[in-house]
Amino acid sequence: MKFTPFTHGLAVSALALMVVPALAVDAPEKVAQLSLEDLMQIEVTSVSKKPQKLAHVAAAVHVISAEDIRLTGANSIAEVLRLAPGMDATRFSANRWSVSARGFAELLADKLLVLVDGRNAFNPAFSGVMWQDFQFPLEDIERIEVIRGPAAAIWGSNGMNGVINIITRSAASTPGGLAVLGTSTLDESYGRVRWGGQNADGSLFYRVYGSTQHANAQKAPASLGGGSGQDAYGNGSAGLRLDGYLAAGARWDMSADFFSNHSDGLALMHQASGTTIDQQTERHRGTTLRARYEKAIDGGGNLQFQAAYAQTTLHIPYAMTDVRSTADLDMQHRFQMGKQQELVWGVNYRLSSDTITPGPVMHMDTPSRRMTYLGLFAQDEISLADTWRLTLGLRLDRNPISGWDAQPTARLSWNLQPNQTLWGALSKAVRAPSRADAGFNRNLAYIPGNPAGFVPNTLLILHGAEDLRSEQLKAAELGLRSQWTSALSTDLVLFTHRYDDLLRTAGQMTPAPGFPLTVVNIDIRNGGAMTVNGAELAADWRINPAWRLQLAQTWNSVTQDSTVTPDPTGTLPKSITSLRLSWMPASRINIDAWLRHTGARPGVPSHTQLQRNAFSGFDLRLGWTPRKNMAWSLVGQNLNQGSCDALSGSALVASNTGAIPSCQPRSLLAQLRLEF
Repeated sequence: MKFTPFTHGLAVSALALMVVPALAVDAPEKVAQLSLEDLMQIEVTSVSKKPQKLAHVAAAVHVISAEDIRLTGANSIAEVLRLAPGMDATRFSANRWSVSARGFAELLADKLLVLVDGRNAFNPAFSGVMWQDFQFPLEDIERIEVIRGPAAAIWGSNGMNGVINIITRSAASTPGGLAVLGTSTLDESYGRVRWGGQNADGSLFYRVYGSTQHANAQKAPASLGGGSGQDAYGNGSAGLRLDGYLAAGARWDMSADFFSNHSDGLALMHQASGTTIDQQTERHRGTTLRARYEKAIDGGGNLQFQAAYAQTTLHIPYAMTDVRSTADLDMQHRFQMGKQQELVWGVNYRLSSDTITPGPVMHMDTPSRRMTYLGLFAQDEISLADTWRLTLGLRLDRNPISGWDAQPTARLSWNLQPNQTLWGALSKAVRAPSRADAGFNRNLAYIPGNPAGFVPNTLLILHGAEDLRSEQLKAAELGLRSQWTSALSTDLVLFTHRYDDLLRTAGQMTPAPGFPLTVVNIDIRNGGAMTVNGAELAADWRINPAWRLQLAQTWNSVTQDSTVTPDPTGTLPKSITSLRLSWMPASRINIDAWLRHTGARPGVPSHTQLQRNAFSGFDLRLGWTPRKNMAWSLVGQNLNQGSCDALSGSALVASNTGAIPSCQPRSLLAQLRLEF
């Protein structure tokens, strides 16, 4: 089923008809725990590495609260991110996601930085994350701060198009037990359990958890005959968190997490013998450790130290196996400089060691490598007047491939009124070459010849040069954050992104003639350029205490300024819409409807497999809380079968890496949550 303009209009009309009688409803509890005034005063920490009120932040930032997560009925972090404007989050297969901001959405998206409690979670192998590896309970998340646009002046290289900071709850806020059980019509089952407590004097708190999830395959694209997408999966995770409180306002916390998962899927493989579609099973496992200490200092300052370690193994049969150990050390210091200035500065050191074993379609020139990274940053917030704030920042990063990069930013905010903030920003950011960019070799295409006519078959191989430069971004942003009434707020952002020195630009082609096979090596170098212009709108309307309407809308326009292969302009939809309606007809019942629409991805002539149709999705959730410690929910996901519309009519669909997507059929999911 597709959403035509008529059905779009019907949906809007239905929402309007539902609103009218709702104006007379006076439920005893609100849909969300916080009023709009409270939400605007929430303190975010991801923009400047210090607490700032959301209403005054000079950046495109959106906060997804724990209540938002619960009411969506989502069962993964990637699903939740669709609530934020500017985010392009699309399910690629059963448990794999393509997530990015302001373009470049791919299975291995590499221009979006992901943090967990301030720990850098991106994998240096490809400068991205695997979303199926985030398996800690959604119930442990306090909020998710989503920054769209460059944040590299604070967080460093790879914070190019945005930063996602997943902030979990302290152990002090999760006492007692929690159990969550769920099952669905896709033969999916999952369970999560958590227990928390404290010591006798209340200075030490702890939390432990375990989680497991399994599901059968979804649908294959029609071009592959429909039926099973062969993308069944399973995962398990466990972890703990400790929070300690010391004298003089000092505190520390530490966490440890272990995950293991397997994901079945189909892959398009180009080899010397030809092109085949084979079933593969990815296997990921890893352990992460993090410890942080912070102390308040005289004059309202703060001193913080953090150390983190990650040991991961990514086994992707058709491509490679990456075994990696990564250690991070961070220090930051915040202090006042007189009455008008507040300075934050810090340093980061990262060491990553790996061994990358080749697969059938990919190998590295250097199988094992030890890489070090260094970052230095400083940011000064200057109060020019009671209603004017200027922020100047600079970060210097050194990576082992392209060397030093400077990433400055200038941000100005003006409080037009107590409930309105106008802001603008100019920033430069870079995306440093990843381990897999430099010295990799990947089979790109197989072109059949005619051996009988002495025309050889041809195998094209991409080769990453070692002397790569960092990709460059110059960005300008203008935003207006407004609370029009106590029940209505909006956040509008206009932006322009100019990219230069993009990788994936085809360089020199070097043929190695032979018969019956000719091999052609194609160098990947810098040189590509493109411009993305866009607008993002978030609106939150508390119609009355029982009804809430939330909109996240994105518009994009892209121009290619020089040749880039594969061309990223073909993967950027012109519009993305998320519309959520929450209704509380009684104090213990929630009904939530979620309508989403993603515009077409036109693809490009040289990579038609990247083409996707426009599609819509509709979810419906019913929640019932019969007792304070018990909650039931029933969620209908993709009720219109929209995700399958995105792939219909295509002869071949695949990612840049050759993975083949599947589509989620209509499903019902039931969940029980118990607290004890």
